[in-house]
Amino acid sequence: MRGTSEERKRLVEAGYDRIAERYLASRDALTPETVALLERLLRGTPVEAPVLDLGCGAGVPVARRLAQRRPVIGVDRSARQLALARRLVPGATLLRADMAAVAFRPATFGGVVALSSIIHVPRPEQPPLLARIHRWLRPGGGFLATWAVAAWEGEDRDWLGWGTPMWRSHFDGATNLALLREAGFSIEAAELRSDSERWLWVLARKPER
Repeated sequence: MRGTSEERKRLVEAGYDRIAERYLASRDALTPETVALLERLLRGTPVEAPVLDLGCGAGVPVARRLAQRRPVIGVDRSARQLALARRLVPGATLLRADMAAVAFRPATFGGVVALSSIIHVPRPEQPPLLARIHRWLRPGGGFLATWAVAAWEGEDRDWLGWGTPMWRSHFDGATNLALLREAGFSIEAAELRSDSERWLWVLARKPER
């Protein structure tokens, strides 16, 4: 088991660099349910307000879809994933950065998305990250994220069955909802979905006032 937070993040970065093309090829088109949540995310936000995609990867399919409607800023630590995103979503602004350390001005974004990404952030860094996301959002802005259902932390030595190690760190679903509320969010939608594993999809919102 890797000891420090930085070692764990480097493991995640190296893993996604290694599997970037294969991971991209495995990305399915957006389901109707996800399209509906993305539409709800943007509802009521000004068209000029950018959307932040945390852990954007290669930008497909989420950032590419959002970029059809809003300015998009994507953040990822994997250089190889971002190289793919620059080709696939040329209109997006892409930043190579640690999502738990990147900084933006308050009330910058109309929406924030983090799909299958916060599970790689060490658990002690997740509550401060949620507080920062809340500050980055404009009043009324939405935050769409996927969360694990069960608590677990450790190294998966065969991520996705592809022979690459990966670090995961997550709370259980009820704790994730509680952390969102503690950060100041209201929960607009929370639904369980299953593909290869169960995920909790949550659309939260920063109150207007």
